[in-house]
Amino acid sequence: MFIGREEELNFLEDRYNSADGQLVVLYGRRRVGKTELLRQFCQDKEHIFYTCTEIIDEKQLEAFSQRLLEKNQQAAKYITRFSDWEQALLSISELTKDKKIVVVIDEFPYMVKGNNAIPSILQKLWDEVLKQSNVMLILCGSAMSFIEKEVLAEKNPLYGRATGILKMQAMDFYSAQQFFPNYSIEDKITAYAILGGIPHYLKQFSDKYSLGENIVRSILSRGSVLYSEVEFLMRQELRETSVYNAVIEAVALGNTQLNDIHQKTQIDKSKLSVYLKNLLELGILCREFSVDANIKEQANTQRGLYKVTDNFFGFWYAFVFPNLSELESGDAGGIYQYVVKPELERFTS
Repeated sequence: MFIGREEELNFLEDRYNSADGQLVVLYGRRRVGKTELLRQFCQDKEHIFYTCTEIIDEKQLEAFSQRLLEKNQQAAKYITRFSDWEQALLSISELTKDKKIVVVIDEFPYMVKGNNAIPSILQKLWDEVLKQSNVMLILCGSAMSFIEKEVLAEKNPLYGRATGILKMQAMDFYSAQQFFPNYSIEDKITAYAILGGIPHYLKQFSDKYSLGENIVRSILSRGSVLYSEVEFLMRQELRETSVYNAVIEAVALGNTQLNDIHQKTQIDKSKLSVYLKNLLELGILCREFSVDANIKEQANTQRGLYKVTDNFFGFWYAFVFPNLSELESGDAGGIYQYVVKPELERFTS
């Protein structure tokens, strides 16, 4: 069942109903529900949905060609793949002669990683052909810093071409609580404090079980999806994960100022600022200032309070990470009873 995201769907529908070609950039952190949103949007429309993978450029072109040729019956009579990216992307215009078509390229950064000329090729074709055609091209990605620096930033080929830009955020409480219709309002609030507004995380809990049972079954037990989720995401996004683990754990445990984090982790302050900057770019941490802080103060890395933005990351680093040895031995029930449960109200607050 698809829950929420009315605003995002309305945005995409508005772009779809606009005249001329549409180039939409949709991005956000992993697990925030981008792919689910796009599949929901596309289900009643003529569309091509291609998900990029981390493969060599030649294989990527071959796989992309196959998805296009499934729709282009005329070209499929003569070829089994396009000779280059320009021919492949140009062929999209041939599919729009009689109808509007949505073309989704999911995880677009993987495509560019294999061939960094693709943004320039796409820019040339967009300016010359595609922006006048009946196509809605959606470039989607989870690598937020890549999208912002390599696609949307000035001096990059696709700068100024997008007709719509949507950065997906986590669901708010009022949408997230729909995953647990049978919970009391107090339990809904606590579930949101633990899982945040990430649909993938919310789906792991069931209101057929109590909160305690869900925490033990879906977070603290080896083999459950959420038990290894944070480590999986950290390895995908960052090197030196042990260092980043120490930094995030320090913040999750209440060390919110730069000096406090330094004292807790013993990482050199100049290096620590770089680690914190990377975590800010990924959206794992944020920095908060008092309402009267000026621009100069906000630019100073020594000022402001660091905070874990993702509720589940905060929970994982507060309760799972420090107790991995016990959890690996199978003591999920004991960790919940004596570590999590006594602190759960404080954590929720």
